[in-house]
Amino acid sequence: MLPFKARSAYPLVFTAFILILASHQANGFLTPATTRTCRKQENVVMPSSSTALLGIPKMFRWLTDQYPDVLNRQLEQGLSDDLIVDNFYLDMNGIIHPCTHGNNEGEIVILDETAMFKKIFLYVDRLYKLVQPSKLLYLAVDGVAPRAKMNQQRSRRFRSAKEAEAAASEILARAQQTGKIPEDWENQKRFDSNCITPGTDFMLKLSLAMQKWVEFKMQTDEFWIHGADVIISGPDVPGEGEHKVMDFLREAKEGKVYSKDLYQPDHTHVLYGLDADLIMLGLASHEKNFLLLREKMSVVMAGRGRNKYRKRKDMLEYNENDFEVLDLSGLRQMLGLQFRKYLETENLKVRTFELDRIIDDFIFMCMLVGNDFLPHCPHLEIDGGALSLMMNNYMDLLPDWGGYLTKKEKLHPERFEQFMYHLALYEEEHFSRRGYEENEAGWKLSSENEDDKDDFYGKFYTGNPTPACAQAANRRGGSEPAPEEVPMAPSGNRAFRRSHPDSTSRSYRDFYYETKMGWKPQDRSRTLFRRRAHVRDYMEGLHWVMNYYHNGCQSWDYFFPHLYSPLATDLVNLAELYSEPDEEGFCAWEFEKGTPFPSLAQLLSVLPPQSADLLPKPLAELMLHPSSPLLEYYPSDFKADANGKRQSWEAVVQIPFIDGARLLETVQQILDADKNGQNILTPGERRRNMPGKVHYVPAPGERDPNRGRKLITTKSSPKRPSSYRKPKQVR
Repeated sequence: MLPFKARSAYPLVFTAFILILASHQANGFLTPATTRTCRKQENVVMPSSSTALLGIPKMFRWLTDQYPDVLNRQLEQGLSDDLIVDNFYLDMNGIIHPCTHGNNEGEIVILDETAMFKKIFLYVDRLYKLVQPSKLLYLAVDGVAPRAKMNQQRSRRFRSAKEAEAAASEILARAQQTGKIPEDWENQKRFDSNCITPGTDFMLKLSLAMQKWVEFKMQTDEFWIHGADVIISGPDVPGEGEHKVMDFLREAKEGKVYSKDLYQPDHTHVLYGLDADLIMLGLASHEKNFLLLREKMSVVMAGRGRNKYRKRKDMLEYNENDFEVLDLSGLRQMLGLQFRKYLETENLKVRTFELDRIIDDFIFMCMLVGNDFLPHCPHLEIDGGALSLMMNNYMDLLPDWGGYLTKKEKLHPERFEQFMYHLALYEEEHFSRRGYEENEAGWKLSSENEDDKDDFYGKFYTGNPTPACAQAANRRGGSEPAPEEVPMAPSGNRAFRRSHPDSTSRSYRDFYYETKMGWKPQDRSRTLFRRRAHVRDYMEGLHWVMNYYHNGCQSWDYFFPHLYSPLATDLVNLAELYSEPDEEGFCAWEFEKGTPFPSLAQLLSVLPPQSADLLPKPLAELMLHPSSPLLEYYPSDFKADANGKRQSWEAVVQIPFIDGARLLETVQQILDADKNGQNILTPGERRRNMPGKVHYVPAPGERDPNRGRKLITTKSSPKRPSSYRKPKQVR
């Protein structure tokens, strides 16, 4: 007898999955996936997870350099034997990506949903039995993200698709020459990693299968029966996975939780994930006992870069020695010690030392060097020493401020302006260096060539007020000046005149806004207005991100409407952008909550044309048909601006922002036509667009009182099943 009933919408995949579960019911394990791979042909996989992994070492490397004693010891030793883990949270997308296509840039993965699901579930089971949480296992899958994140997802997917096509052509030609293409290759369906997006058929099947798998484990596996309760937030529930966890913690503190056992102030929380952003979220929670678990980068990146001589391991062969733990309480202590010694001075104006406020300011500084929602100021690169520079300036300024830089989602504009002024002192040096590295004379133009009173203004520069032509930009909807053509003398730099004969840029600042934003220096009044509006938009974006970290998503519709950030030297007279500060001088920004995009509309927003087959056919045609009202948002080719970066994944993808209102209206017309009897969509496609709910599955048995001890030990590490075999690769 089957352990559960197959869903009618997807009988084949569920029947296959049930048979797999039943066949391995005896030992409580699923056999690992037999993921077949082939040398790249078309639709080559350039996984987004590998893109993310490349950016992670910067933050971890900075932390281990800054606090080597405490962090290196914790990363090597893991948790102490007497520590009990209460709640364990899994950012599931950090598991789904490597379990389906890994980071195998030289291979194409054949789509095998059953094998992929098996591998995902087996790895979840493995992590669960390594960590042994006593109260809660939270499985958080990325749902529809806020619009600010969707723009980043769209850029990443467009870039990956373009790189995949180029790599596929080259490798296919090489494979044809060597004759290594399998005979049945044309009949195999290749795996498109973009299917790991809310609203796809793949993710709906995975979500339904995950729910049934958890129910099955609760009935058949003693470890689960007497273990922790499980919460599943699938892809049909809006929100990024890690932010779902933060929302749960905030609600739990307010008593909005399924059971009081699931949250207490002294609980120990462990969050699994590869994203360095989790460090900031863990710190923002201000939980006393919060730890991060992830695979060691030397293991994940084996066979590549500095680890190219290290033998690669399949994920299902990872043991306790392949993981590392970061205890954020140790980081909190180190930050507290570091700042307290600077604050304990005779001229101290901060009367009370609040570690949580220091932590929040540290999170804010980390936001300034990189986040998924805003581009950072060009010269503030974490691997260029920007974060260390910020810390040093912050410690110098804090004793005289009389308070802190932030207050949760609020910002002190005058202190922030002074802070940015000190950071901006290194801006010209950055561009001058870029000028030599890129052989670009425009970056070498000195700011001393700007001698108009409106060029530099603000308290810390000239003391001049905001130019009259730009003051209307302090509020959204201000009237833009009419175009003009102010006569300007050409630059005295002969190398610049030779390479840019039509430009009238006087400095690197003029050149930045002319080349990146298209704002001409001679269109004087309008350019000053736009630069001021750019600053306003950036400040709004900072407040949105601060809200997102501390309070959850406060606007589903907001996004930063530019590809590039303003220069630090333009972040002046910031108090003018706000209406009323509070009694301490802190200012907030008001947002309209809005609603998340429906799953299919979100899918249409983030996918490139190469992944059109992941959409229902009527929506796919909106990407491809010449008469589509949305065709302009899906260019067949586009430019990627390196913008001073070395890695291709850091380049700025120059594609247009989607008009959300027009897209939603167009999609709604199709949905209305389907609802009115035209039957444009299949039942499964309609299901993909339905909002879901969070599932709470309490453990049916009595809890094991010894559960939760020894996070990373040999005894607690589950042995792989006897039926295990390594994934098969087709070369």
